[in-house]
Amino acid sequence: MKRLFMFTAGLALLSTMAFGQAKNTSRAQYVSLGPVAGFGHSWLSNMDGQQFKPAGHLGVNVIYSRFEHWGFGAELTASHEGYKRNFMQNGIEYTTAVDPTYVKLTPRAYYFFGKYTNAVRPKIFLGPSVGVKVAEDHYQSETRVFGDGPIMTMNNNGDVFNTLDVGADMGAGANIRLMPSTWLNLDAAYYHGFWDVTDMNNSNRNVRLNVGLMFGL
Repeated sequence: MKRLFMFTAGLALLSTMAFGQAKNTSRAQYVSLGPVAGFGHSWLSNMDGQQFKPAGHLGVNVIYSRFEHWGFGAELTASHEGYKRNFMQNGIEYTTAVDPTYVKLTPRAYYFFGKYTNAVRPKIFLGPSVGVKVAEDHYQSETRVFGDGPIMTMNNNGDVFNTLDVGADMGAGANIRLMPSTWLNLDAAYYHGFWDVTDMNNSNRNVRLNVGLMFGL
């Protein structure tokens, strides 16, 4: 899993280095590419007792915006999701967290407000998302009502989550021009899974804040 995130981080860094020196031109840049990162909260549908579960992703984003208001693109990311929950059993409080890592491809359609020449362009977006699980970690702590403090255990051989995840990604934000051919992308997104990712008929959900840099080609 660490190697996957190092590879993804390297890919994002490579995109920054390759296109960070884009030429300054007066013409519109129809294609842009750059790194993206996000952080938020993930959970599963149809599961009680869940707590805040940190979720993040890292990858690259490409957008084609030949038309003033419409754009089309895709993200390729390594994404941490899963759930965290508490329950009591035989006088012991258990906290469990399952942390699957997906490689996700998310095509998107964008609608941009304002004009090409505006320094700030609000946007909304929507698109399908397909993920393939490449790793899964389990964490569990036990706290006795009368006794010692929490005991944390971890293993990497989990199989709670199935291999495939399919859903929809939607959100809103703004693109902010930092300099010619260079944009700061900020947005908030919600992911709604349609696929049962466990054998208990649960599907993935998450909300996150994303930040990225886009360089015109």
